[in-house]
Amino acid sequence: MKLKDFYFADRHAEGSRMPILLPNGEDSGEWLQVIGPDSDAAVQAGRAYTAAIRQLDEELLPLEKECEALGNYAKYNDQRSYRVEDLNNQLAQELVIGWSMDDEFSKEALAELIRQYRGLSMAVAEHHTKSREALSVK
Repeated sequence: MKLKDFYFADRHAEGSRMPILLPNGEDSGEWLQVIGPDSDAAVQAGRAYTAAIRQLDEELLPLEKECEALGNYAKYNDQRSYRVEDLNNQLAQELVIGWSMDDEFSKEALAELIRQYRGLSMAVAEHHTKSREALSVK
């Protein structure tokens, strides 16, 4: 084998296609291009996401303690889930680099799609995670 047989960076930067499902679960025929998890951009985005989650948890610590004293975590859970959803949306915007739709791809258009299609950012994260295995095998 040669050293270049172990070079995966280009394949991870290119990424893979993620089908966009319709609300009923059927494939729409459209797709998003999602960078691979080991690309430099994905690693950087993942580290930023992790740091933001840590910061969020630190910021919410007083609320968590307040809820613990009350024996009711509803307010804490609500606040954390809303803010994590925003972070997931931001991460998806970093990971998606293109699409198949007629509209020209831009980060602004992607942000609007993510805003309009709740749950899409979670699908991107799931696809991104699963793509590590697929890209490593090829």
